[in-house]
Amino acid sequence: MTQPVSHRLVNQLIEFTTDSRQQSALVAALLDQVERFTCTYPGFISATVQASDDGQRVLNQVLWQSRTASEEALRNAEQDFTAFLCEHRVTAVNFNAYQVLGRVTPTR
Repeated sequence: MTQPVSHRLVNQLIEFTTDSRQQSALVAALLDQVERFTCTYPGFISATVQASDDGQRVLNQVLWQSRTASEEALRNAEQDFTAFLCEHRVTAVNFNAYQVLGRVTPTR
């Protein structure tokens, strides 16, 4: 049986473009934000922060129990997103959300 759209897992992918000299600081700031704020919201499952080999991009992936949970967290975000972008010299940001329709885990 397929889950209703409102109850499917939602994966948020936020890609930041920054100067390669800022990549490490941006990664540290995103990890701090996830540990201090994001993980405290209801419906949070997990998060990863990934850095590109070219030093210019950072990907923040956050998995939520539902679209409702992800939207509620965005509405109640404690940090000024625009100030965060300026502080870390982000030149572009690409935000996408995807419904998780399938998942494969190792069998043991």
